[in-house]
Amino acid sequence: MVDRRQVPPPPQPRQLPGRPRPRARTRTSWRPWLLMGGALTFGSVLALAAVAVVFLLLVVNTGHVAAGVTVAGQDIGGSSEREAEATISNLAARPIVLVDGLRQWQVTPGEFGVRVDVDGTLSDALNAQPGSPVALRVAIDLNQTQTSLVNLSPEINILPETEPVARDGWVMEIPVMLDRLWRDAPGELADAEVELSMMAVEPPRPVASNGYDGEPTKHVVEAGQELGLIAKQYNVSIDDIVGMNELADPDLLYVGQELLIPAAGVYTPTEESAPPAPNSSGRSILVSTGDQRIYAYENGELVHSHLVSTGRSETPTVLGDYRIYVKYTADDMSGPDYFLPQVPFTMYFYQGYAIHGTYWHNAFGRPMSHGCVNLPVDEARWFFDFAEVGTLVRVV
Repeated sequence: MVDRRQVPPPPQPRQLPGRPRPRARTRTSWRPWLLMGGALTFGSVLALAAVAVVFLLLVVNTGHVAAGVTVAGQDIGGSSEREAEATISNLAARPIVLVDGLRQWQVTPGEFGVRVDVDGTLSDALNAQPGSPVALRVAIDLNQTQTSLVNLSPEINILPETEPVARDGWVMEIPVMLDRLWRDAPGELADAEVELSMMAVEPPRPVASNGYDGEPTKHVVEAGQELGLIAKQYNVSIDDIVGMNELADPDLLYVGQELLIPAAGVYTPTEESAPPAPNSSGRSILVSTGDQRIYAYENGELVHSHLVSTGRSETPTVLGDYRIYVKYTADDMSGPDYFLPQVPFTMYFYQGYAIHGTYWHNAFGRPMSHGCVNLPVDEARWFFDFAEVGTLVRVV
């Protein structure tokens, strides 16, 4: 009999190493979800990268001018804000060169009535797209421009001569230049060089007395004047002036031309020849559209008078009694076909109708305006100082 306690238990079967049994596949696949997640991740990375690039560009370019930007033809691309401001300030201070062929004259911007808006131009440059041209922001006082050109006339104009030999003259056409600058000051002044408008004039004929025995008056032709206006200024006939000066072409006058006038002096209205005063006490003004003349009265007595230009037939000056309701030492005026900056010594007496100084023409004595009463600037100043708000203005 065998002792079972001494018999070892039977060995258990040994598991051999092997591959795990694959799980059964289901119909739902994980691969599309994996692809979609990858695409979303890649798109987010691209978006973040684009934002980062824009941010870096903004950080780098803040306060700098884009590449290739020019101001008045000068390249300031890549400049810092401070560098660009210095360059624009230097451009604004450049002397203005007036050119007539090989002849040149220099004036300062202030003398020529020019002011450059440095801050505005700098802002335009900083906001400009790469490679963009930027123009100087220019403001111009045409009254000062006219004064500057008139002051330079003796130096620039070459007057015609008859002795020792006849020689044509060469003189500035100031009204033409003022019109050019009014229409496009930034373009005309872009390179700080202005081409002068000049015209040729023939030598004057020898002066003959034509039987006139009185002492004549010498008149120097100003910008915009014509023979009819000069005759009206001295209260003489055009024929008398033509005859005394033997003018071959009465329509051809030039600035600086000397004329002999068969009169003792400038015509001044008297109490007898002037219209009646609008009132007998205080100060008042009368504008005659028929005589093209303005009259100032104090306590019923005539104290001053001058030629004016009132409205043309298509834009007549209003008639009647009015009172000055506001005064400006300078005011911008505009209409459907014109813009006149900083019109000097303006006194409005009815809606947009005013008495004011005029720097764009000198043809006083005939209708020229859009309805206002035009005066030379010095005369407008006189009436501006004479009349207060509330002063009676009669237009007949």
